[in-house]
Amino acid sequence: MGQVQIQAPQIRTLLDSSNQFYQNLLGYKSEQTSLEQIPEREWNEFATQRGLNPNSSGIYLPRNQTAVIQDQNSLSLFHEYFGHGLYCEQNLTGRRLVDLEKRLLEEEKQEFQERRFTLEDVQRFRQQNKTFQELENFRQENLGRYELFAIWTEYLLSGEHNLREDFERKYDSLQNGDKESVDSVINFSENYGNLATMYSQGMARRKTAERVKSLLGEIYKDKIQNVIFALLYGSRKEFSDIDVFMVGENPQESHSNFLDVKMQSPRDLRKGIKNSDVRTLIPLMNGEFIFGDRDYFEQARRRVLSQPISEEAIKHNLKWSYRMQRLRDENLENDFLKNKFEGYSQTYLANALALREGKRLFTKEDLLSYSQNEKPIQLKGGTEKNAT
Repeated sequence: MGQVQIQAPQIRTLLDSSNQFYQNLLGYKSEQTSLEQIPEREWNEFATQRGLNPNSSGIYLPRNQTAVIQDQNSLSLFHEYFGHGLYCEQNLTGRRLVDLEKRLLEEEKQEFQERRFTLEDVQRFRQQNKTFQELENFRQENLGRYELFAIWTEYLLSGEHNLREDFERKYDSLQNGDKESVDSVINFSENYGNLATMYSQGMARRKTAERVKSLLGEIYKDKIQNVIFALLYGSRKEFSDIDVFMVGENPQESHSNFLDVKMQSPRDLRKGIKNSDVRTLIPLMNGEFIFGDRDYFEQARRRVLSQPISEEAIKHNLKWSYRMQRLRDENLENDFLKNKFEGYSQTYLANALALREGKRLFTKEDLLSYSQNEKPIQLKGGTEKNAT
């Protein structure tokens, strides 16, 4: 865990309360970031040595994951320690920045460990160093989102600690383009909540049913009342999409860079169960209950297990395997869609093979594993292409 030097009560209190805020919101807090405070009277000297603007009030050093702030500056704590520090701990872009900085540090140590060197020596070394060039390119590509997240963090935590007026004074003079970017993130957070904003900015997603329930409530608001039940399924990896399966009236799906909500009406659910459709059965039989009518949910699961396997269900899965293959062929230049439709095509075909043998398999992994050992299927009257 990062070492935190002794601070005055104000900063110590803000640090502890902010960490608790993040723990409650995200399921994690800062663990690797260190904090260093520079007395106000020494800040100009420190800034000059670092080549910083003396009017600045903080800096974050990725190579040793240290936030340096001027004395009791609360907004700098929010910006450097949480806006950059936590970002570099729990965001793939931030982690990559730290990795490149640490790799460069090791290469510099190896280059200069046995001789005296000057700042000019380091600069010349960096001009020829591939890691430094990679780091500089990466910085330039990601500087906007890196700083935008830190400014929004100031906005967020200043609101939590009754310091919003300080934030508004600090950023009152933002240029038009920068102001629009900041306002855009603030508006997003006000419309969809802090959790959605964190996830949309690429922060790690610790997926629990309770946390996803909170996320869905902030996004769907009153429309959540139309949902009969919701399930959390799919990968629990912290940087993968959050996959949610909902059943309710007036289905409204949601697809973003962090959330993928598939929604079915009760009628579609019944049809999906009857036809053993993989897009219904995989989330229904593997999903974790989030909220809603648990009896309705359990009854749907029991219906899956109790109904006989029908020729109609086998044909349905073959038909959709062929349709998905056709969609894949129509999207060969779009890797995302091509792979998506190819995956569905294989899963539908595998399900048809399993059903033909009287087997009920409910995970994509089990289905694909089973299909690798099976012979191609042919129905009475033709092949899968005749099952359209």
